[in-house]
Amino acid sequence: MSVAIEFAPVVEIPAHARLRADHYADLRPAGRLGAVIVLRPPSERSAPSLRLTRRGVIAMSAAVVVLAAALVATARLSAPSAAAGSPAGPVPATVTVRPGDSLWSIAERVAPATDPRAEVAELARVNHLRDPALLPGQLLRTG
Repeated sequence: MSVAIEFAPVVEIPAHARLRADHYADLRPAGRLGAVIVLRPPSERSAPSLRLTRRGVIAMSAAVVVLAAALVATARLSAPSAAAGSPAGPVPATVTVRPGDSLWSIAERVAPATDPRAEVAELARVNHLRDPALLPGQLLRTG
């Protein structure tokens, strides 16, 4: 046979946190046993909000402007230059075929930033080439 017994939990309240009866004696109506706690708004001694003077506002504004200028300068320095994708010099109107050259290698040399397949087709069309055989010294017109 088992017996179930329920025990109320025991909670120790530190002495500095216990309500002192004499402290709340003036709040307790005569003849009543319970204590009444009156809630009041927090005292005005709480931490004041941050307030800037005119000089502080000017200093903060100047700091924000300097930071923005630094960010813009960093972005401009880290951006790729416009000339990075363009060829070093002007593309010649004609190309001389060197030994070992093919339409593909000439297309890569003439237009490195474009698709070589499209450039090969353009070279063949402009120069009226029916086969890809090239002779060293042959002159090819470009686009």
